[in-house]
Amino acid sequence: MAEGQRRLSVVIPVYDRQALCERALRSVRAQHVDGMEIIVVDDFSSTPFALPAEMASDPGIRVLRHDTNRGAGQARDTGIAASRGAWIAFLDSDDYWLPGTLAPRLELAERAFAASADPLVAYAAGFVLERKSSGRNEPRIPVASADLTDFVSGCWFAHGSTVLLRREAFALTGPSDPSLRRLEDFDWFIRYALMGGRLDVWPHVAAVIEVAGKPRASTVMAAIAHLRAKYVDPGGGYRLAPAMVNQLKACFDFEIASSLSAEGRWLPTMFHLARSFWRVPRTTLHLRRLWTRPAAEDQVAIAQSTTKPQPG
Repeated sequence: MAEGQRRLSVVIPVYDRQALCERALRSVRAQHVDGMEIIVVDDFSSTPFALPAEMASDPGIRVLRHDTNRGAGQARDTGIAASRGAWIAFLDSDDYWLPGTLAPRLELAERAFAASADPLVAYAAGFVLERKSSGRNEPRIPVASADLTDFVSGCWFAHGSTVLLRREAFALTGPSDPSLRRLEDFDWFIRYALMGGRLDVWPHVAAVIEVAGKPRASTVMAAIAHLRAKYVDPGGGYRLAPAMVNQLKACFDFEIASSLSAEGRWLPTMFHLARSFWRVPRTTLHLRRLWTRPAAEDQVAIAQSTTKPQPG
């Protein structure tokens, strides 16, 4: 390892979530992985994020602050640019990792990279969707895939809180699209897949993902209009096969329907949902069933996640 290089950099973007981000930080520090640094990128919070007292003198934690609000994608890019790790991991500020789950994921990724030297393999893990509105927890183990069809079918793995990537993958794929404030990770992984990227999976629950609410339909529609211009419209710069374009359009309709339903706009919801099913006939809401249930051995970890640590 080169002088000054770290084994792993964990990047946490944050915007106005002091207590939740402290919880995320504590869940990272509890992992006890050698050669790790943590970079918190404050995306111009109204009150600047401050490290809690017990972390303020930790040389392995840095806080960077944007001078304007740029969005989660660019906050991650800032963290990557400042990082020194051979591997990059992300954790959203309102999510957290379960104890003892980072080391085995990193070891899996390191062994695989030592054998293949392929930087275009992302390593994800299982997660629990914690739905605030219903109080339900949904554990999911994503399916490994090298199929572009899966990458244009939606966000079936937890992009922002379980993925481990070699830093070379970012040089090959490029930065986040600065025009996107929603679906920026979806866009990045489509481009990653077009470069030949694939997903491998550590088949255990590693993270708790908070689902507090859906973005405004207007925000989702604006992001999708931008993505359509890139991947669907003539001259957009990316040439997808007709079947892939159809799959992507079906995904767009599903995302719009989901955001409209959260606003109680049922007639346009049904229109977009029906059009999504017309484009890709199926028996489930999602375009494809790209996750499985955790094994019995994961039930203890899932039980721990339901009695989560309190923020702060």
